[in-house]
Amino acid sequence: MTGILRTTIADVDLDAVAANVRAVRALARVDVIAVVKADGYGHGAEAVAEAAMEAGAAALAVATVEEAVVLRRARTGDALLVLLGAQTQAERDAAVALDLAVTVWDVESAQAMGEAARAAGKTATLHFKVDTGLTRLGAPLDVAADRYRKIRALAGVRVDGVFTHLARAEEADPAPSNEQLDRFDAFLDAISLPRWVHTSASGGVSSLPTRARVTAVRPGLALYGLDAAPHLARHLVLRPALTWRSMVHRTADVPAGTGVSYGHEYRLPRDGRIATVPVGYGDGLSRASRAARLLVHGQKVAIAGRVAMDHVMLDVTDVGDVKAGDEVVVIGTQRGATVTADDLAEASGTINYEVVTAIKPRVPRRYLRDGRVVATKTLADGYVRC
Repeated sequence: MTGILRTTIADVDLDAVAANVRAVRALARVDVIAVVKADGYGHGAEAVAEAAMEAGAAALAVATVEEAVVLRRARTGDALLVLLGAQTQAERDAAVALDLAVTVWDVESAQAMGEAARAAGKTATLHFKVDTGLTRLGAPLDVAADRYRKIRALAGVRVDGVFTHLARAEEADPAPSNEQLDRFDAFLDAISLPRWVHTSASGGVSSLPTRARVTAVRPGLALYGLDAAPHLARHLVLRPALTWRSMVHRTADVPAGTGVSYGHEYRLPRDGRIATVPVGYGDGLSRASRAARLLVHGQKVAIAGRVAMDHVMLDVTDVGDVKAGDEVVVIGTQRGATVTADDLAEASGTINYEVVTAIKPRVPRRYLRDGRVVATKTLADGYVRC
């Protein structure tokens, strides 16, 4: 085991994750299916899953079968749903072998899952998805009930859940989401209900009351302490879980007019100082983040020129005596000043989901409970409990 070998690092507060799970449960008043796809939205699926389940989540969800294979090694007994389903024979066989619940929306896919399960002497667990308006995945509403009944009659399968996904739940106007939920209610009227009925992700949890027959919500972003939209923050109080820090590797005093980074698009407007920090787009700090501000000595400092793969340069002329080894905060708080994932998202023209999910595996993660490191995840060692 090699341990932490970088000065650029992300810390994940698992107590915050647990608090967010409890906040979601308290507001929704139903079970929580914790979504830890994309390696826990960049936070680390294994540690987040453990914290979420210990805080009362009833199940976990990922996007792909391969994500589930990785997570199953750490979470051997948890209910685990694959949201994108199993499209190939290899995926179907793996899903059956690992007792994964798999999303389906047509009879043919469900039948293939049943055949794979029977070949292994097992029963495939399925969640049936209905397209109520996102126009992405799911059975079209006009054929959904018929397909559901046919799938339930297949040999080798058990339909354990039904669900849909909302297209506009983060918007201030709830009407479009309520229209989708009305369509889903009409589908529910026509079927025998399974154990799991789930509709709302993070935005829906914050913006919509839980409907009568719903038995679970499916939060992703909220687990990590981020809001799907600014106006939703008043409905669900969350604690951001991730901080991202680096440190100055070099400083240089340079004269006015000196070009900085590729293309020399930035030139010092006066004699000043440039700090080089080892975090770049190879770590997940987007090249589009040039309008972002990072924290040095508690001050928000502009990026000087283009973000490189491995470095970013900061104009620290007005900060004071900046030197090699000084902390730089990309996401988090320093001396009372804060930069959030939303700040980075606004600076680069994207959303907070993408900012945290983009943090690359080569950035080590440390996982904390009660302020103490309890696990790490590194490129060299993978996920290791301390």
